[in-house]
Amino acid sequence: MALSRTGRRMLATLRDTTFRSLRHRNYRRYFAGQIVSFVGTWMQSAALMWLMYDRTGDPRWPSWLLVAQVGPTLAFGAWGGALADRYPKRTLVLFTQTAFLVNAVVLTVLVGTGVATPYLVLALIGFNGVIQAVDFPARLAFVPDLVPKEDLINAVGLNSLVFNSARAIGPAIAGFLFVAAGKVAPHLPEGASGVTIGATTCFALNALSFLAVLRALRRIPEPRRHEKPAASPLAGVLYLREHPALGAVVLFTFALSAFGWPVITVLPAYTRLQLGLKEEAYSLLLSSLGAGALGAALATATFGSVSRRGAFLITGAAACAAGMAGLGFAQVIGLACGCCAAVGFGMILFLSTAQSTLQLAVPDEVRGRVMAVWAMTLSGSAPIGHLLAGHAITVAGVGPVLFGMAAGIGAVFLLLAGMALARRNSPEPVS
Repeated sequence: MALSRTGRRMLATLRDTTFRSLRHRNYRRYFAGQIVSFVGTWMQSAALMWLMYDRTGDPRWPSWLLVAQVGPTLAFGAWGGALADRYPKRTLVLFTQTAFLVNAVVLTVLVGTGVATPYLVLALIGFNGVIQAVDFPARLAFVPDLVPKEDLINAVGLNSLVFNSARAIGPAIAGFLFVAAGKVAPHLPEGASGVTIGATTCFALNALSFLAVLRALRRIPEPRRHEKPAASPLAGVLYLREHPALGAVVLFTFALSAFGWPVITVLPAYTRLQLGLKEEAYSLLLSSLGAGALGAALATATFGSVSRRGAFLITGAAACAAGMAGLGFAQVIGLACGCCAAVGFGMILFLSTAQSTLQLAVPDEVRGRVMAVWAMTLSGSAPIGHLLAGHAITVAGVGPVLFGMAAGIGAVFLLLAGMALARRNSPEPVS
């Protein structure tokens, strides 16, 4: 009886704290649809990385894929944000998610039939990136339409929870499918490749996953719109320039992302060259990265508040730097997984806190364009971070690249800690 009472109390606490945004019906529908869709997205992403590395043997290909995916947001993100402020966000997201589905179907057919060359796959992913340039700012700006302001930090945390649960689950499913395909391939006609079969299966399941989010979006009524003036794409940049504290958050986000996210493109080469292992280990490392990120998303959803923003930003940068340095030293899979979890935890603790800071501070009329700047910041880090990391591995090796990335993140931590210390020691204004 005591255990049952304790269990009910814990469930009530989770309902009223960690998952309190789910009491809002429209957000609950959106949340459920995103769970399925993001699992499919991460499954496809992991499969693409391994497929291209397996076919080419070149550690730069994973970085080129990521640049093709996120680079268009840097080029067209301001335009996408202007659309989000000008037109109904739900309609925009419905359109972009449908386009993602079609692209996934085409990728499935071309890879499955053996038609797709590496450069054709790169072109398809580049088209996906153009869709994302509209989808990303529209989805970010759509969340405040689904929950009241007092639940916005929690909703942002839950969005990170969904995204990073998928980051852990999707690659794990992809790894299982690759292993299963490898066992089936020898029994198929000569020339059948286990990697191709596994990747094609992942792409097909990703296409199906978009049906869940499309169904959820169709059940959410369009929020009442007010007539809006023509949206200048540069309004987000101008707003951040007028509010330097928010602008600093965006700059730190750029730096942390440039040095932190390239770990994803490093992992295929790291798995083979430093650990001497195969795709099962690669999938495990990606899942560990996602598990750490999942822990950070839970922490943000449960404990995130305005008063803790500074501490969360500093802790996130510190955890990410320590995990990255640890990866440079690690020679065994267990330690490497722990370091990946630390990197994932630090990145998401920082990014979810920074995103909720912007969402709370920005007025509705420019939210789409400011969040487009946020999306462009994350995307702009890719051409710099991923391409440099992929090229540097061919020159210096995996370990030195990881140490360099750790040093860059450590610099962000020192700047944040120094600013917090200076603010604490600054004299109180005399009235």
